[in-house]
Amino acid sequence: MTSLQSILLAATCLLAYAWTPDTPAKEASGSYILGPNDQISVDVIELPELNGKSYRIDSGGSVSLPLVGRLQAAGMTLTQFEEALTVRLKTQVRNPHLVTGLIETRSQPVSVMGLVSTPGTQQLSGSKTLFDVLSMAGGLKPEAGDVIKITRVRSEGPLPLPQAVEDPVTGTYTAEVNVRDVVELRDQKANILVRPHDAISVSRAQVIYVVGDVHKPGGFPLAQRHTLSAVEALSLAEGPTVTASTQHARILRVSATGNPIRDHIPIDLKKILAGKAPDIQLQAEDVLFVPDNTVKRATTRAAETALSTLSGLIIWGL
Repeated sequence: MTSLQSILLAATCLLAYAWTPDTPAKEASGSYILGPNDQISVDVIELPELNGKSYRIDSGGSVSLPLVGRLQAAGMTLTQFEEALTVRLKTQVRNPHLVTGLIETRSQPVSVMGLVSTPGTQQLSGSKTLFDVLSMAGGLKPEAGDVIKITRVRSEGPLPLPQAVEDPVTGTYTAEVNVRDVVELRDQKANILVRPHDAISVSRAQVIYVVGDVHKPGGFPLAQRHTLSAVEALSLAEGPTVTASTQHARILRVSATGNPIRDHIPIDLKKILAGKAPDIQLQAEDVLFVPDNTVKRATTRAAETALSTLSGLIIWGL
């Protein structure tokens, strides 16, 4: 190969590398550590047999390259791998010119489970915080709770959280952080750097239920709140119907004694809504029951029937 051909080939390789669309290699920082199942590219100007291909690091951490043989890659950054490959190539080429790239990352999985939009396995590419990984999983669902649980394997070192606990049997570290500290405040003490093989789980929010004579009965998650008032819960249920007996409402609360029968707490929603009584704070798993007024319901149905009949007579001109 002539000097001019070498120069042209070098320029072509550099331009191709510079204009390649965004890949994990460009997203990864220089601190990314290669590992088994990662896929890399190697372009050597003087050895076209290597160029335009991808090479996967095997389970033992090595990669096999034509004319080079097996070379250890796991545990190195791309820069360190380039240096090691350059040393190996000097046995064949006096002054090798090469470029390496990271095609695909599969050696740094993180499990993200629970109340996220796309639970499953995410691959780290460079340094990622807890907030970054949650974003990669599509963010939190509306019914997500206020606790994020993190579990880390011993090989990745202890969790840098003061409340972390080590399991003496499995050797894993476990800790919990508050969602608000991570998602809203981005507190560095809670928004820690995630390590490969971390398991992240987002809890489900506790629920308050509104049932009975309301427009939209159902369960309503507390999300980042620890409590709701009776009026707030009633508004989430879109308010009482016209036949509701709001003065005879009740709160059904899990008994503190462990009794399977819930405690019944009377609550006069009519006075509360009129501003004549203080609002009451509900607790997780409370059931706000709004009964109906049977007499009022019968009267309302009779009125609706009469109105319907009258409308029909008007329409037919009778």
